[in-house]
Order: sequence, then C-alpha cells, then structure tokens
Amino acid sequence: MIARCYNEKRWIKQPTYKGCLVCEEWKRYSNFKLWYDNNHIDGYDLDKDILIKGNRIYSPETCCFVPSEINSMFVKKNANRGNLPIGVYVKYRGLKKVKYGVSISLTGKRGYAGYYDTPEEAFAAYKQAKESHIKEVAQKYFDDGKITKRVYDALMKYEVEITD
Repeated sequence: MIARCYNEKRWIKQPTYKGCLVCEEWKRYSNFKLWYDNNHIDGYDLDKDILIKGNRIYSPETCCFVPSEINSMFVKKNANRGNLPIGVYVKYRGLKKVKYGVSISLTGKRGYAGYYDTPEEAFAAYKQAKESHIKEVAQKYFDDGKITKRVYDALMKYEVEITD
C-alpha cells in the first residue's frame, strides 16, 4: 500500500496508483495493523475503490477486503482501448472498419456481446452485461457469506460509466 502510493519506480509499471494516498492514521503501522487484524480475510485483496468508486485514499472508511475474483472485475486496461469507451473495440473486415464490438471479462474469461453501429450502442451493451455480471457475483458471494453487507451494497449500486 505504501509502495503503491509513494514509490515513483512502481508507478512506471502501475501508473494508476500515481496520486493515491495513505491516510495519516495508517501511516503509523500499528494503526493499520489493528484495522488489518479486525478486517483481513485470508486470500482476499485489499481494495480502496470498490466502496467509493474512484477513491484515491487508503483509509479505514474507504478500504475493504474482497476476493480476487471481485477485485479483478474492476481492472481497466486503458492503454489497450485507445479513445473508445471501456469494453468497446473496432471490428475490421480487411482494412475497412465495419462495426464496434463488445469485449467483456467475466470471471477471468473473455466474452463478446455482439457488434453495433456506434461506439455508444456498443458501450450500452457492455454496461448492461458488466453491471449484470457484477450483481450476479455480488449475490453469490453475499449468499455464501463471503463478503460483507457493506461490500455487497457497493457492488449492487455500482454503475459503469462511459468515462471509465
């Protein structure tokens, strides 16, 4: 967490952490350790932006532990998509652009949700599929007692935005 926020060399490989901060309380290790011991679940990932979308601060109010499957649902590959909305790519036939396709990662497997005439139509299909998948996974983990109500509620309210 400290390295993600303050190690400039790490930002080369993980630029999304540039500008992230650790709250003053957690800069004292004993405070973080107390929170960690009360909240940690073996095999789960520390997350700072599921409870509050776009959050850039690690703190007791903003962090939670989630299974890797849930955490990985929110990884964005900005460099791969260029200027298109999240989940959208251009379908070519030869050198001619013919449609906009939808590509979505569902539980670690790449899926495709059709072809559309505009990037906006393709994004709408991606948004519906992604939000539905997030809710399905949230329900499964909550029903199995594997995520807290706080995490469940955040996942059920999560909205994919065209600017993501």
